[in-house]
Amino acid sequence: MDAPVTSPILLPLFPLPNVLLLPETTLPLHVFEPRYRTMLSDALAGDRLIGIQLLNPAAPPDRAGRPAVFEIGCAGEVVRHEPLEDGRSNILLRGTFRYRIAGERETPAPYRVAVVAPLAVHPLPATSRGRTRRDLRRLLAKSVERLADSVGRSRARSLPSQLSDEGFVNEALTRLGLDAEEGYRLLVMDRLEERYTWAIEHIADVQKRLDLLAPFRRPASDPRSN
Repeated sequence: MDAPVTSPILLPLFPLPNVLLLPETTLPLHVFEPRYRTMLSDALAGDRLIGIQLLNPAAPPDRAGRPAVFEIGCAGEVVRHEPLEDGRSNILLRGTFRYRIAGERETPAPYRVAVVAPLAVHPLPATSRGRTRRDLRRLLAKSVERLADSVGRSRARSLPSQLSDEGFVNEALTRLGLDAEEGYRLLVMDRLEERYTWAIEHIADVQKRLDLLAPFRRPASDPRSN
């Protein structure tokens, strides 16, 4: 998208269980159901936007009998499309903005469509609890590096420095393998400071547990000794 969306728009919804998208992160999907093939075709012919919406299994279906979804989602732009011979597709979405569903619309389309209101995010303050904005980014980056090294995922240790403050923490969060409940709680956070604080504290907790277990891990065996 060339410019941020600030006013309500009509967006096709892709309700999914246990799948979340955050702004400035990517999500690969395999599209195979006929209704979502139609949705993808329509999106590619238009603004290429699809709303990724987490299903809410605890809530009852709506009046039309459709599965309940949480009210906040993330719009994804189709940045890669691989059509397959049988009509299925592999796509890659890039998160563009968070939104709140204002209401679903009845349309001739076989998929769900809603009016959504984009949600602004409160930027990092210049200074918070004695830490500057750069301090928070640096601390998060170092925490991710150390955790990646601890679990042997060296390719995941570096966060792209060109990302915005929101994209930086969102990219870190997607690498943690959070469950849907945790991910949604982070998606709805309007203040970036709150998101950074949660991410740093969560990584520190995971790192502490890994450090405690480190003495009990078996060293990697040398295949030449077999």
